[in-house]
Amino acid sequence: MLIKKMLRDMKHNKTQFISIFLMAFLGVFIYAGVGGEWYGLQQTSNKYYQDTNLANVWIYGNNFSEEDVEAVSKVDGVSQVQRRLSLEAVAVLDNSPSVTLHFIEKNNISKAYRVTGEDFSAQKDGIWLDDQFAGARHLKTGDTVTVTAFGVKLEKKILGTVLSPEYVYSTGGNDIVPNHANYGFAYMPVSTFPKQMKMVYTELLITTGKTPDASLEDRINSALNGHYSVYLDRDNFGSYSMFYNEIQQHKAMGSVFPVVFLAIALLTILTTMTRMVNNQRTQIGTLKALGFQKRTILLHYISYGFWLSLAGAVTGAIVGPLTLPRLFYSTMQITYTLPEWKPSMSPLFFTMALVTVLLCTLATYWACRSNLRDTPSQTLRPKAPKAMKQGAYENTAFWAGLGFNAQWNLRDILRSKLRSIMAVVGVLGCTALLVCAFGLQDTLSDVVQWQYSDLYRFSTKLSLSEGVSEGTAASVLKETDGQALMEGAVEVKANGIKKSGEIMVTDRVSLIKYTDAGRKFMELPSDRISISYKMSELLGVKAGDRVSWHIYGQEKWVTGEIGAVYRSPVSQGITLTRELFEKSGFAFIPTAVITGLNVGTLPEGVESKWSKSDLTESYETMAKAMNIMVYILITGAVLLAVVVLYNLGVLSFTERLRELATLKVIGFQSKKIRHLLLTQNIWLTVTGIVPGIFLGKWLILLMLSFMGDSFDMMCIITGFNIITSTIITFVLSVLVSFMFSGKIKRIDMVSSLKGVE
Repeated sequence: MLIKKMLRDMKHNKTQFISIFLMAFLGVFIYAGVGGEWYGLQQTSNKYYQDTNLANVWIYGNNFSEEDVEAVSKVDGVSQVQRRLSLEAVAVLDNSPSVTLHFIEKNNISKAYRVTGEDFSAQKDGIWLDDQFAGARHLKTGDTVTVTAFGVKLEKKILGTVLSPEYVYSTGGNDIVPNHANYGFAYMPVSTFPKQMKMVYTELLITTGKTPDASLEDRINSALNGHYSVYLDRDNFGSYSMFYNEIQQHKAMGSVFPVVFLAIALLTILTTMTRMVNNQRTQIGTLKALGFQKRTILLHYISYGFWLSLAGAVTGAIVGPLTLPRLFYSTMQITYTLPEWKPSMSPLFFTMALVTVLLCTLATYWACRSNLRDTPSQTLRPKAPKAMKQGAYENTAFWAGLGFNAQWNLRDILRSKLRSIMAVVGVLGCTALLVCAFGLQDTLSDVVQWQYSDLYRFSTKLSLSEGVSEGTAASVLKETDGQALMEGAVEVKANGIKKSGEIMVTDRVSLIKYTDAGRKFMELPSDRISISYKMSELLGVKAGDRVSWHIYGQEKWVTGEIGAVYRSPVSQGITLTRELFEKSGFAFIPTAVITGLNVGTLPEGVESKWSKSDLTESYETMAKAMNIMVYILITGAVLLAVVVLYNLGVLSFTERLRELATLKVIGFQSKKIRHLLLTQNIWLTVTGIVPGIFLGKWLILLMLSFMGDSFDMMCIITGFNIITSTIITFVLSVLVSFMFSGKIKRIDMVSSLKGVE
């Protein structure tokens, strides 16, 4: 009998119960869906790193001997050591793509992961090419490819295509998002290295039995007597840290947003069940009079919240991992390279579902417990209206100056605090999600304007061939009316902190501008180094402080004073003039030329060229990959607003039925009553919108905090964003309010005004 009653009640109050189901479903759906995506990436990448024995530490230097390998292998905490030579080459193909060649003795650490062809063998004469690069260039196993390095050509047969755990995320010098047609890597046995060139091992790959401790570098430094230039652990290795930060960003998103839906589900259950139990006092009294125990009746009403939340949570836990990860993976594959992409189920998903069901059930119990304490005779009588006390504020001159509309709505809000709070929370969540969604789009679009219009004023960037002569470089500068740059990797340290970044040495460059932390244009000093804002934050330094730096591949450290802090969204490191660079004991060797001309044919000595459209296209590809997150946020915001506001509208109308009937009896027209209700709706909407804007900004900052050390995007919330988010929220609120206009006309004043006997 009670089961039939429950089904009948659900049918009569389907709107409220559907909203409970939807909120429970959405909360677990997003948590499990996004969780299945990032947990799948975590599981897949961990297995990939384990199968390929990804190095824990990378040591870069000029020439590592067998004695160095032996010395490092004896260091406490070191398990394996392998040396290799890595150098930049150019493939003899259209547009001269860059290829990083790795000449290795063994394939034991950071192993090449075979996709097609043969497994890597140190005894064979051939090349194992990046599978993504080969696909982009329509190359396959058995083809021949030619690469040049230091003026020497190597023509090799492709014995296999491979992936590498070091290249999950990899870009060429001017790309933000990988362009596999322009950049790749290859593994080659040391036996294939040109005989006319001296073999110099530039890297040591190290594995450790556990996560490297802070003192490992000191022990390796002692073993090598300081003869190395860079020490990198996994957390600071570009590919690993970029992918790790991506996972953490999605993990944060999947943890924060479900809280909003779960909170709404709890409030919805609390308000819906409170109203239902109050309306069914007579039925509860009848059940008690018929002999049903309090426990049986309590479990009956608790089952409403239990079964609905259970259905929503279980459905969300199953459907989420099967759908959302596919949406993310399709865009993430543009940026990252893994051998497989598949979601994974975590016990946490079912824990979240269990917590959702438990909290919803507790909320139902809280709503029902008070009405079940009364005796059958008390319960059979309708509950007396709540006694209202006149507040002190009602005796003020301010209150007296308010009209009837304002006074009635203020009293109603204060009398129904839970319902009002629920309305504010729903509007707040809707606004926050919309502001976050549009703000992410604005933030990403702003980078294109900031980096490629405000800072970069050149039309073409030409990458010079490695080892180009001074005369050839001068000829390129003259032919293109260009300006010379020297770019490279640098390590900067201060306050006991060491970070990797980029160094740019300029030679009377005017086609690159700089902005300070507030985005105002500034001039950099010529006699001191300048440091990017993000790098200064990471190192805890400011203008006037001193930092030490050195170029990758060179052991010499230089200490200098910071003359200025500039801000750049996509490149972090230091900048200095050619004069200061040469004064520090280095030779200025230009690596690129920038020009205001649109260069067609590549001049002699130029390896590749990049137009401004090429540079912006790379970034816009990454922005497109973020759109899936934006769409999810907008969809969630609209669903949240519609479900919450409609449910509250039904609840509010039912609770105020007696008051609304009274207003009609004393002569208020339906139009006037509609205006009365709309006023309160607008008040609550405005109250939720304002903090929602700030919460939306916080969500954007949370997302940006996981972008990694290379990016320094500013949170952009435009006036158009705020206006659009406000209008959408207002429109949804007003539309839901007007959905109840017909109900006001159909109020049965006789039954609504029957008093308590």
